[in-house]
Amino acid sequence: MDETVKKIITYFFLMLLLIVLSGLYIVEMNLRDWRADELRPHYKYTVKISGLSGTEVLGTTKILVPIPATKEGVFATTPSQEEPSFFKSLLQEHVFHTPEKYIRGIYFENTTESLDNKSLNGNWATSIVNTKYGPMLEFRTNESVLADISFSKIVVLEQMDNEDPINENSPILYPIASEVSLVGEDYQYFRLMSRVITYETYIEMSDNINSKAIKSDISLEVYPDVTERDGNKGTYKNKLGVIVAESGELKKNATIETYF
Repeated sequence: MDETVKKIITYFFLMLLLIVLSGLYIVEMNLRDWRADELRPHYKYTVKISGLSGTEVLGTTKILVPIPATKEGVFATTPSQEEPSFFKSLLQEHVFHTPEKYIRGIYFENTTESLDNKSLNGNWATSIVNTKYGPMLEFRTNESVLADISFSKIVVLEQMDNEDPINENSPILYPIASEVSLVGEDYQYFRLMSRVITYETYIEMSDNINSKAIKSDISLEVYPDVTERDGNKGTYKNKLGVIVAESGELKKNATIETYF
């Protein structure tokens, strides 16, 4: 085999290797761009209110609960939609055959789009309302027989701070009724340190529920990018769990547990 043939074979394999590596890189880039929301920095907001099912009421029933926002009542920033490069657009259109609406880049719903004006079982509807304390999430229905509430949403975050979410403008269950009552306690949690902060927030129960005991479990779990997470490290969990038999505006304790 002469030198010319050897060079041609070598160049051929080098080109083939380059094409394969480029293809793998493009596939990895595409998978990262379109990875699930749970793999990105995000929060999961869950509201479960039980004890309502079968309750007969008159008029409109309204329940207000804390909403994910900073301590100033500002909703967290979601990543902006980024237009792909010309080369990337060509790849998505001609190699991956990506639908046109996705070629423009992935779009993330913000807090308002995710939580406001949603319909639930039992003809409950959500609404972000402004109260004297700031924004809260309202559940409203005109049904005469109530159903329990179960509501959960994931919102992708631009950034977060897990060590001091209250003072570093990360989302918490807002509003804070009294910053004076903030108390921090540290615990050893396997290889991690866990810090629990307790503060007061508000809920509001409709006065037509007739003082029936209602259980409310509201949680906000905030996670960093999965590629940067070591178990629970970098996460924090904000919870409000109460059983109430009163109506009107109620001040209750919530906790934030951070892992670092």
